[in-house]
Amino acid sequence: HGKPNFEHLLQNFGEAVVPVANCDVKEYNSNPKEQLPFREYVEYWREYIRNGHRSPRGCLYLKDWHLSRSGLIPKAPALGIAFPEQDVYTTPVYFSSDWLNEYWDAAAVDDFRFVYMGPKG
Repeated sequence: HGKPNFEHLLQNFGEAVVPVANCDVKEYNSNPKEQLPFREYVEYWREYIRNGHRSPRGCLYLKDWHLSRSGLIPKAPALGIAFPEQDVYTTPVYFSSDWLNEYWDAAAVDDFRFVYMGPKG
């Protein structure tokens, strides 16, 4: 029943802009996403917990954040700040042949390393 270390996350990534999906809304069989400052998302999450896992904003979930995206990707402001200097991604041994990311890293087009996080519900 642990909680994320919000202070650590804010200290290291507070200035990032992150993609957030509203899980209570469906658009074309998907959840609409908006870009939010990570700091604002963490405050929402804390309030959500304090309010018994409810919010008038619905259940928001941080989804598809390219936290470790390297500087190989052409500048795309909508993607927010990346943190390639942070050691946040290690391929699990069972997937050590990370051929998909090896290809995309070499092509300098994209990556498939995502962060997902959010409250229960």
